[in-house]
Amino acid sequence: MQPGANYSFDDRRREKELSRREDEARLARGEIQPAELRDRNGFFSVLDRSKAKLLVRRARIRVDG
Repeated sequence: MQPGANYSFDDRRREKELSRREDEARLARGEIQPAELRDRNGFFSVLDRSKAKLLVRRARIRVDG
């Protein structure tokens, strides 16, 4: 979206539907594997995994009794 432009939910809905149709066609033609598509479209796909690091590790404490 360009700066100063208005966001259109209808336009975005159409973009997503077109993208889904293209993905389905690519899968049907064998141009991409389901795992590749999942990785590309995943929630964290835009992040550079090489720069990711674990900041906090949650400790689990178990109390018996």
